[in-house]
Amino acid sequence: MDLKITDNYTKPMVRVFIMLAGLLCAVLISWKFTGSPLPQDPQYSIVFQNALLLIVLGSAILEHFFTKPADSMINSLMAGITMFGVYHVSPTPAWWVVFSYCLFVFLISTICVATSGGRGAGDTASVVNSRLYKPAIVLGRSRLIFSIVFLFGIYSFYSIQSQLAVYLIVFWGVFMAIWPLNIPQFLSSMSFRAQESTQPIGKLLRLDNPGIFRFAINQNTDWDMGKPLIYQRVDKSQQWILPLYSHLNDERRIGTAMLLGAVEDLRKGLADGHIYEPEEELNNDAVMNLLGETTQAKLIGFVAEDSSIGRIRLEVQADSSCADGMLIWCKVDGERVYYQVSAGTTIEENLDGDKHGYQIAYATQLGTLKDGAFKKFDWLPNMNAPVFSLAEGSIDLNHATKHANDFQFGNIPRSNIPVVGDFVGNFNFHTAVLGVTGSGKTEFAFDIIRHSVASGIKVICIDLTSQYKGRLADLNPTDLSIQEQTSVDLSQKLFEVETGQYGAGNEKKALKTFSDQIRIDVDSQLRAFMSDDHNSLGLIQLPEISNSQASIFITEIYMSCLLNIAKEGFGDNSKKVLVAVEEAHTIMPEPATMGVSDFASKSLVAKISQIALQGRKYNVGLLILAQRTANVSKTVLTQCNSIVSFACYDDTSISFLKNVFGSSCAEMVPNLKKLQAVVFGNVVKSERPIVVEVPYDNNKV
Repeated sequence: MDLKITDNYTKPMVRVFIMLAGLLCAVLISWKFTGSPLPQDPQYSIVFQNALLLIVLGSAILEHFFTKPADSMINSLMAGITMFGVYHVSPTPAWWVVFSYCLFVFLISTICVATSGGRGAGDTASVVNSRLYKPAIVLGRSRLIFSIVFLFGIYSFYSIQSQLAVYLIVFWGVFMAIWPLNIPQFLSSMSFRAQESTQPIGKLLRLDNPGIFRFAINQNTDWDMGKPLIYQRVDKSQQWILPLYSHLNDERRIGTAMLLGAVEDLRKGLADGHIYEPEEELNNDAVMNLLGETTQAKLIGFVAEDSSIGRIRLEVQADSSCADGMLIWCKVDGERVYYQVSAGTTIEENLDGDKHGYQIAYATQLGTLKDGAFKKFDWLPNMNAPVFSLAEGSIDLNHATKHANDFQFGNIPRSNIPVVGDFVGNFNFHTAVLGVTGSGKTEFAFDIIRHSVASGIKVICIDLTSQYKGRLADLNPTDLSIQEQTSVDLSQKLFEVETGQYGAGNEKKALKTFSDQIRIDVDSQLRAFMSDDHNSLGLIQLPEISNSQASIFITEIYMSCLLNIAKEGFGDNSKKVLVAVEEAHTIMPEPATMGVSDFASKSLVAKISQIALQGRKYNVGLLILAQRTANVSKTVLTQCNSIVSFACYDDTSISFLKNVFGSSCAEMVPNLKKLQAVVFGNVVKSERPIVVEVPYDNNKV
């Protein structure tokens, strides 16, 4: 630290020298005119003992940095007591003026002390404290208040032309002038120049073991820039520390720092328990090396209390940018364990009465990364362990492991790190894609369908939105839909069954004959599609976008025929079939949402659910798309091994997702942005839920 005349820093040795010189001068003046170094006469003692000595002591030692309200309270009390001793021998009007001043300063400084600290203080107390703080510390400074008492003594007891008065006023004037002239700072800069580089910039206040230090630091120290400093321990060893942030506490500046590692080349002349600026600064590469990380890493904070294996709390560094879904990590038993930020909050800490506010982030464990897959880790990091994120624009190549057949669900938010999985190898374990309208679930489904077709899977889409035909036209889909007139006739026959008299026997026979013919036609279409080696995408468009019995009836026919074909061809060379169901709540509804009279529909839904569950054994997988879990058959939904959830807001969906993801990740779902999703299950290479962000593709607009 380079000491200049403009610096506020005065070396302790210089302050002690000024104090001793001032006291010596005062004693010599007293001896010359009174014959005693400490006169007993009240007229002399008010000037020498109670004014000059207190000015010297207060300026040089007690208030060399700044005056606190508590200092003002003591100064005014001592000045008032001094005035009591000369009440009967001094001019009454002047005495009352000076005593009233002392009393006023004592009252406002006492009120200021009583309302400081913030412990139980209300708004009124805070306002009073802020209004009185400045007057208290200015009017109660030892140089000011004891100078008033000193001048009062000169005026009351000595003639202005007397030799003693001249000596006293000259001494007082010189002593008062050396501080605004920065003479103590000048002496500090001139003395011991060889030791300038070893002046401390702070002293240890508290150690939050392990690895977090709290220092009382000089007011002009550049602390928040994160430049490493040197700390000398009581055992004479030296350590590198990294400043994190600072705050004011009881008129002191408190700096928080993190332990980096040992200093190899020890510096001489350092005091125990103090911190110093290094002769040569460490660059970022050296800092990351001390922390055991690469240059792609960025320190964002450290692990806080109440962390657990599955979820950690971390105190976020003041200048760090944190966000939901961001990837972070820390070292646990030598392993790099990854976490994903899931929530954040603010918190206050009481330090000697003052409050320090900071941010706390919550992050759920993803685990270690091996061969591109996140594996659960069975322990938690140490208290105060450093936490890192990727530096902006960088990518850790260990994350980029992607096999040829992997499907990329998206990237980890705020990074270009891909999140992949073997969808083709796990397609028959069923996947549900949830999310409100406009969240991106249908676009995501199109990507999965294209990936499946490219991987040799036969895909059959049951579409009630009429989007699939146009959006997937480049794949030359085969139309597997029944004729519109057939659908109308089926609806009419179902209506006749419901309204027929005496059990509607004839109507049921007619429906049976009609549906058998539909099954024959559907079976023929499906067999032709399954045997076509040139086309892997089939579309079933249902003309009725409603939770009607006809739509459910048709779906059951397709599913039954498809399952029969899969059973017949099941073997080593059996074909894989993925059934994508758009608006699943329409054709696979939860029975409780259908109405009490839909007995036939409930029976069909139960049959569809059973067919879907059996299909997994015969290489038939489901891809279900729905807006709300409340309206989808729980029999089907609970059998989906993989869940991809975009933004959802209803309580039913969140409750369902808590059972799948756990509370931490489920609570993130309502806050997901468009094209962000939580993915969990066999289809993704992560043993815990992970938030992904689907890259925006302007071609899909």
